[in-house]
Amino acid sequence: MTAYDDPATQPAVLTRRTALQLAMALAAGSAVPGVVAASASSASVALDFAATDALAMALVAEKVIPGLSLAVMRGGEILHARGFGSANLETGTPVTAETVFRVGSVSKQFIAVSLALLAEDGSLSLDDPLSRFLPLFPRAKDVTLRQMIHHTSGLGNYTETQPREEFFKHARLDYGDAELLAAMANTSPLFKFEPGTGWAYSNTAYLLLGLVVQVVTGEPYGVFMQKRLFTPAGLVRTAVDDAGDVVTDRASGYTAKPDRPGEIRNADFISMTFPGAAGAMRSTASDLCRWHAALLGGRILQPSTLRDMLTPARLANGDLPPTPPRPDLSAEELKKPIRYGYGVFLGDFEGHEYVE
Repeated sequence: MTAYDDPATQPAVLTRRTALQLAMALAAGSAVPGVVAASASSASVALDFAATDALAMALVAEKVIPGLSLAVMRGGEILHARGFGSANLETGTPVTAETVFRVGSVSKQFIAVSLALLAEDGSLSLDDPLSRFLPLFPRAKDVTLRQMIHHTSGLGNYTETQPREEFFKHARLDYGDAELLAAMANTSPLFKFEPGTGWAYSNTAYLLLGLVVQVVTGEPYGVFMQKRLFTPAGLVRTAVDDAGDVVTDRASGYTAKPDRPGEIRNADFISMTFPGAAGAMRSTASDLCRWHAALLGGRILQPSTLRDMLTPARLANGDLPPTPPRPDLSAEELKKPIRYGYGVFLGDFEGHEYVE
């Protein structure tokens, strides 16, 4: 799951830049308005998809990843959907257009939209302090839901627990709400900086946001999302994951061997209760196309709320947050400020704006 991978320790990873290259190749093939120029004919679209397929096949051939599924939609119609590589290396099961993957931190935009919907309903304000909903959490009165959504709350990140063996010792257990709250209160450090003064990716914050949804609605956040997000968007293979669920076409999980480049191993078991709202969902590439078509097409949020979702967060002093140092980022990338909305990164890639 992406929430737990450290690019600096992986000998071969699908980097954000590579993923964006793949996405932009797809965008060129699908002629997404406002992103790239439309292709002149169906033949040129087919040519662009062939180039995209070739890039995807190269990622598998070079053992960057065991397999992947991609899909592109325009005007509500899936134009191209295809799988590459293996969904299970032991059985030789191939990835198809219908393969179901755990989507990791893609889950965050769904929980952020859930909170935005509850704000539209009048059930909460994104500027409410966390203490209104989880009063027992340390310093809950000092952070707001909006800061948690934007990763400007200062809260630490429980998935950075070291050594990794210690993290997995906890991650293999099933948790109820009270146990999750206690586990998040043990995040070390609990705060990396004072709320509103910086930006730091926090799975702790998003897991707590899932608990807030449950406090407000009185039901599991997955049930709320099914009613208010998945069903209205027409998602048929998307859900909060449970390892006990029998899921047709489910992909197995793998991770790179840190000491043997090009080789992978079965991913360590993680109870899906532990990533929770920070990264516990499963979906397909086609379902995610449907989701973004519904979301960006205005069928989920009110126009003003959608604009807020796609507006970069700012610190308390009004500045865009600086990019935190990371060994996998270039000097040029480190010069750019963080542009983060409601569970999504915002930016431009080679002259094209994107929502990621």
